Amino acid sequence: MDQVVSEKVARDPTADYIAAIEEHGYVRIPQVFDKSTVDTMLDRVSAWFDKTVQAQSARMPRLNKQQPMVYNLQSKDIAFCRLILQTPVIEDILKHFLNDQWFSSVPAEDPNYILRSFLARSSNYQMPMHIDSFIPYTGSYPFIMQCSIPLEDQTRENGCTVIVPGSHKSNKYAEQSAIEQAIPIESKAGDLIIWDSRIWHAALDNVSGRTRWSIIATFCRWWIKQAFDIPGNMPQKIYDQLSNKEKAVLGFCSVPYDDETRGIDMKRSYDLLPEKVADYRI
Repeated sequence: MDQVVSEKVARDPTADYIAAIEEHGYVRIPQVFDKSTVDTMLDRVSAWFDKTVQAQSARMPRLNKQQPMVYNLQSKDIAFCRLILQTPVIEDILKHFLNDQWFSSVPAEDPNYILRSFLARSSNYQMPMHIDSFIPYTGSYPFIMQCSIPLEDQTRENGCTVIVPGSHKSNKYAEQSAIEQAIPIESKAGDLIIWDSRIWHAALDNVSGRTRWSIIATFCRWWIKQAFDIPGNMPQKIYDQLSNKEKAVLGFCSVPYDDETRGIDMKRSYDLLPEKVADYRI
C-alpha cells in the first residue's frame, strides 16, 4: 500500500507528509486540487500539446521519444505557474527539504529553491527503473524533488508510476530487477505525489488505449543547473504577473551574470530583479 497521509486525521499534516518522504522517499496526498482546476489544466495541456508537438526537437532523449509531452509549462500560461507556485503544501514541503539556510539575500521564510523543469506527460510505454538525482547518495539533504499532479486517474492499466519505498537511502543506482518489488502509485486526478529524486522508480506500459496526463514539476536547490534557460525565455506578459517570490523560484535570483562587469554574486535579492526579462542579467 502506498504512503497516503489523511489530512482529516493528521494533527499536523505537513509534518506527516515530510516524515513519510524522509522514511519512504515519497508521499501521496489525496485531492489537493479540485475537479474544476484539474479539468481546466487538462484542457490547457491538451491544447498546448496540439500546438507544440510538431515543433519539438528531433534530438529527444530515447525515453522521451514517442511519448506525449508538453515542455516548459511555465512559459505557456500563468495558470500553470500558479498551480505549483501558489499551493501552500508544495511550498512548505519543498522549503523543508530544499531551502538553503545560507541564502540570506531573500527573506528566510521564502523559498530559495528553484524550478528545474516543468512539463506534462502522458506515457505510452514502460519506463525502466531509474533515479532522477543523477547520482545516488545518502544523507538528509535531497537536492532534487519531483511534484506530480495527475490530471487523469493513474492505474496499473494505463501505466502508472511504480516505486521502491526506501530506495532513496540505498546509495545505489536503480537496479532493473527491483521492478519485482516496486509498488504501483495508483492515484486519482487531483492528487499530489511528491518524491525524493533518489528514489528508484519506473512506469508501467499503458495498455489502456487512453491518455494518462500528469503535470510534473521538478524542483532543485538553487545551485543546480536548470533543464532549460527558464529566466532567459520567460515571456514578459507572464513575468509581469509574477510576485518576487515566484520570480525567485523560477531562477531569477540565482541566474549567473554574463561576466564580472555585471556582477559576481549568484545569490541575488528581490531589489535586483529587473522590470524586463531582457534585462535580467543587468
